[in-house]
Amino acid sequence: MIITGHKRLFFALASGTLNILIFPKADVTLLSWIVLVPLLVAIYREERNSRSFFYGCLCGIVFFFGSCHWIINVLENYGGLGGLGSVLSFLLLVIYLSLFYAGFALLFSGFARHFPDGCFFLAPAIWVSCEYLRGQLLTGFPWCLLGYALVDFTSLARIATVTGVYGLSFILVLINALTASALIDRSRGSVARLIITLLLLGGISGFSSLWHSGIQQPTHRAYIVQPNLSPEQNWDLESKSTVLNSLSQLSLAAVSKDKELPSGIVRVTIWPETPAPFYFNRDPVFRLRMTMLARDSASHLLFGFVDFKRDPETGAEDPYNSVALLSPEGNLISQYDKVHLVPFGEYVPYPRVFFFVDKISTEAGSFKPGSRLVVSPLDDEHRISSFVCYEAIFPELVRRSVDMGAGALFNLTNDGWFGDSAAPYQHLNMARFRAIENQRYLLRAANNGISAVINPDGVVLKRTRLNERTLLEGDFEFKTTKTIYTRFGDWFAWLCLLTVVFAGGYLNWRTRSSVSIG
Repeated sequence: MIITGHKRLFFALASGTLNILIFPKADVTLLSWIVLVPLLVAIYREERNSRSFFYGCLCGIVFFFGSCHWIINVLENYGGLGGLGSVLSFLLLVIYLSLFYAGFALLFSGFARHFPDGCFFLAPAIWVSCEYLRGQLLTGFPWCLLGYALVDFTSLARIATVTGVYGLSFILVLINALTASALIDRSRGSVARLIITLLLLGGISGFSSLWHSGIQQPTHRAYIVQPNLSPEQNWDLESKSTVLNSLSQLSLAAVSKDKELPSGIVRVTIWPETPAPFYFNRDPVFRLRMTMLARDSASHLLFGFVDFKRDPETGAEDPYNSVALLSPEGNLISQYDKVHLVPFGEYVPYPRVFFFVDKISTEAGSFKPGSRLVVSPLDDEHRISSFVCYEAIFPELVRRSVDMGAGALFNLTNDGWFGDSAAPYQHLNMARFRAIENQRYLLRAANNGISAVINPDGVVLKRTRLNERTLLEGDFEFKTTKTIYTRFGDWFAWLCLLTVVFAGGYLNWRTRSSVSIG
C-alpha cells in the first residue's frame, strides 16, 4: 500500500478530527473503534522519524484544540490574559499535550520498521504508556483519555475494575491497530487476527454480563443542591446572606418530607465546591447557619468552603479549597483540603516561567494543596470520601480513598467556569469511570450542573441540566468490597510501560548487534 505525503497528512488530520467526535458534545462513540486507523496507516513504516513525529503531533493538535478550546474562554474571561494572551497560552498547552501523540507515532513507526507485524500488537501498550505519562508529568492532564469513550458500553467498561480506564484505551487501540493491519496487509492472516480479536472481545463482554452479580437496591438518601451561581457574581454581606437563605430553603425543600424515613437510613445533603466566598472556620455567621441547617434537616451536610492556615515558615495565611462534613447534630466530623489543585485555576505552577499568568480563582493568594486524603465516618458502619472538581479525572487519587475504606464517593465541583461548552459533559463522563473502577456509588454536586447520581456501573440514574437552580434527590448504597483496580492501582499502565521499555531495549540491542556483525 503506497501512500503519498499529502495522503499521510490528510490521514493524520482525519484521526485528530475523529478523536474530537467521539467525546461530548458530538458523542459519536462508535467512531472510537476506528479513530486511530488513519494515523496508524499514515505512520506505518515511515522512514523518517521527523515525519512520524510531525504526523502524530498534528493529530494531537487537532484533537486537543477541538476538544479543549473552551480553555481559551476560561483564560480570557477569568484569567485576565486578554484575547491574544489566552489564545497563545492555550496553543502552548495544546502543543505540549500533542507531544504525547507525537511520541506514540514516533515509537510505533520505529517499531514498525523492524517488526512489521508485531508493531500492531505493541501499539496499545505504546498508547497506554503515553496516556499514563500525560496524566503524571508536569502536574498531569489526563483529560479525555481514549478509554472514556466506552463509558456507556457497560459490559466492556467493567474491565476497568481490573485495569482502570487504561484497559479500555488498550482494547480500543488494539482493534484500531488490527484494523489498520488488515487495510495495509490485506492478507487472510491479518483479517483473521482482527475477527478473532473481535470475537474474543465479544466473549469477554458477554462473560462480564453473566459474571456481574448485579447492583443491590439502594436504600440511603442524598439531596444534591445545585445553586447555579455565576462565577462573575460580586459578593458582599447582603448578597451572601441572600444566597445562604436561598440555598438553605432549597436544601430543606425535599429533606423535610423525608424525616420519617426508617431508622438506619443515612441521609446526606450535598452542596457543590464552594461557589461563593464562604469561610466556615472564620465566619461565625456562616458556621452557625450551616450547623443549624444540618440540625434542621436531620441529615449529614457536606459542603465546600475556603479555609486559611498559617504557613509555619513564612507566617502567611494560605487559602485551601476545603470540604466540611457535619453530623445531623451539627458537629464537625471531618475536613478535607483538596490535594490536587487546578494549575492556572487555583495556583500558577512554575511561577518563574509563567510569571505573566494569573490564576483564575478570585481568592487572594494561590491555593495550597492538602497533605492527605480523608475518609469520613458517618456512623459505626458507613464511611465516605469526597474529592473536589478536577480531582475526578485522576484515577489513582480516587481509588486510594476507596482502598482506605470509603463505601461511597462524593464529588463536589464548580463547572461554572466552563460555560455552555462540552467541558461539563466531558467532566461528568470521566467522573463516571471513578464509580466503575471502584464499584462505588458516586454522588456529584455541581454548582451549575451537571449534578448526578451514578451507580457502580457508571450508569447515570438521575441528573440535572446545565444552568438550572434545583435540588436533585436520589438513592445510593454503601459497598465494602474492593476491586482489583482499587487494591493494586495502575498496575496495568505500568505493565504497558515496562513492555514498551523492554521492546525498545530489545530493538536497540538487535540494531547494535546487526551493526557490529556487519
